[in-house]
Amino acid sequence: MALSKYQSMQCKARLITFGNRIVSNRQSEHTHSGNVATALARKAVGKMKTKMNEMNATSSSSQASVVATLDNDVLMALSKRKTVARTLQRARQKAATAAAGGTTLPPVPSDLQFAIPSAFMDMVLYDSGPGDDRMILMGCADGWLGRLPAR
Repeated sequence: MALSKYQSMQCKARLITFGNRIVSNRQSEHTHSGNVATALARKAVGKMKTKMNEMNATSSSSQASVVATLDNDVLMALSKRKTVARTLQRARQKAATAAAGGTTLPPVPSDLQFAIPSAFMDMVLYDSGPGDDRMILMGCADGWLGRLPAR
């Protein structure tokens, strides 16, 4: 969008930021008007990210709750639903990684003598021990199996 405005209207105004700080502000006069709907669409995606992280909701449910309150012009400016969902899922993955101390799941071990990282020891329900036929059963020991329906 910014490139097309530069090419069609020769807008040379630039604002460079670092976090919340303005680093450089060259030629503050623009040769075009802003697109309010696009700015509101970006703000809506930010609301979706916040709602998803605060309520531990899925990307589709946070998307639906925010989209229901938007005006038609903002809905037109939003990206496709799948693109927004992918953006929200990426944001959720980043938040989960940050909450886990910057570590995702450990790599799959290639040797049979590996030690389970201490961060994941509480997930080990059964470990047969080292060997060629080693079996490790991982899950949640919080009793979620008791909530499953009986067969």
